[in-house]
Amino acid sequence: MSMHMFKIFSKGCNVVAPGILKSRAATSNHTASGTSSFNASTVTVKQTLLSNRLSFYRLLSFISIVGLAGLISGCDKPTPPERPPASVTVSVPTKQKIASYLTFDGTVSATQDVNLVARVPGYLDKILFKDGAPVKKNDLLFVIEQEQYIQEVKLNQAVYNQAKIEYDRQAKLLKQNATSQAAVDQAFSNLQQASANLKLAQINLSYTEVRAPFDGLMGRHLIDVGNYLPAGATAVKLANIQMLSPIYVYFALNELEVLKYLQTTAKDPERKAGVDKTPVYAKLQTDATYKHKGLLDFASNELNTSTGALQVRAEFENADISLLPGLYVTVLTLTSDLKDGLLVLNSAVLSDQLGDYVFVVGDDKKAIRKNIKLGQTYGPLVAVESGLTETDQVVMNGFITLSPGQTVNATVGKLPEPIMPALQ
Repeated sequence: MSMHMFKIFSKGCNVVAPGILKSRAATSNHTASGTSSFNASTVTVKQTLLSNRLSFYRLLSFISIVGLAGLISGCDKPTPPERPPASVTVSVPTKQKIASYLTFDGTVSATQDVNLVARVPGYLDKILFKDGAPVKKNDLLFVIEQEQYIQEVKLNQAVYNQAKIEYDRQAKLLKQNATSQAAVDQAFSNLQQASANLKLAQINLSYTEVRAPFDGLMGRHLIDVGNYLPAGATAVKLANIQMLSPIYVYFALNELEVLKYLQTTAKDPERKAGVDKTPVYAKLQTDATYKHKGLLDFASNELNTSTGALQVRAEFENADISLLPGLYVTVLTLTSDLKDGLLVLNSAVLSDQLGDYVFVVGDDKKAIRKNIKLGQTYGPLVAVESGLTETDQVVMNGFITLSPGQTVNATVGKLPEPIMPALQ
């Protein structure tokens, strides 16, 4: 290329030469014209040389660009190697009956919770239960010293007997006109008083035996044998008993959830009432499924203005006593009837700026991206509201490095079971 440029430069000089010679000839023929004519010719020669030099550099730049373009166009682009087929696991969506639902945090509470206290004063004589043991209604739990109250019953029984005899005698005398009506009335009054006192003495004696008011679970005893037990306003707590079957679960709905529920039930008067009709499901932290089923049995008549929540309560049978007061549970309520739905593996769903999507395998064994709209989750599965058909081969595993159009080797897998109480 250097020789080529030299030739061009040489040719450029040849072009300039005639102008120069002409200028010199004009100078020699007109020497007498003076110094001014010579200077004008010199300026003309310099301008011509400068113009030719600029033309040379422009030509040189053009040749360089053309040569570089030729080199680039002459290079063949390397063909990238074809990616090997990806190994993936696929499965068709699970078609199953599903229902919309809401979940809440709930707290377990006993249906009845009673503190046992002494109703008559006296020394604690016996404790007849084991701490924490289940008991039946009317089981004897505590005995307060009874001797004093037994004697009071006997005393009042004697007074009653005497009043009864006196009344019978006065009534007989009245028939014989041997006494006055006032004497009969007084005897009858004494009999009634004696009867009342006897009844009170018998009641007080019964209060010396503290019995279970219902079937329930006992707490620990809080007073030991031999302690004096006051009664009335100063009565002390002996123990606590709770009814655990059935049992309550309390939870709360926020204002938006309440409004949504009212909208979904506006056309169904029976469901609008809700209480004693709406099924409720619950699970403990260690439960895999919502295995506890109950019914909504109470809803507050107003929202709490401090929290903006409506307190509701469900009742559960709790026959196995697996729900204990104070435990936290997850509560689930259905907000729609059962309907057909498609479920896919939750972990197979990918997301980007365009939204949620999954890979499916086409008939040509190539990966296809399908954008989907998700619904609610059911354990390891999630409902797909749109974007899939029940025959799509959805990629379950091996999609991390997968790209649309890539060839795959697919093996058929099996989806796990959904976690949904209405399906159990």
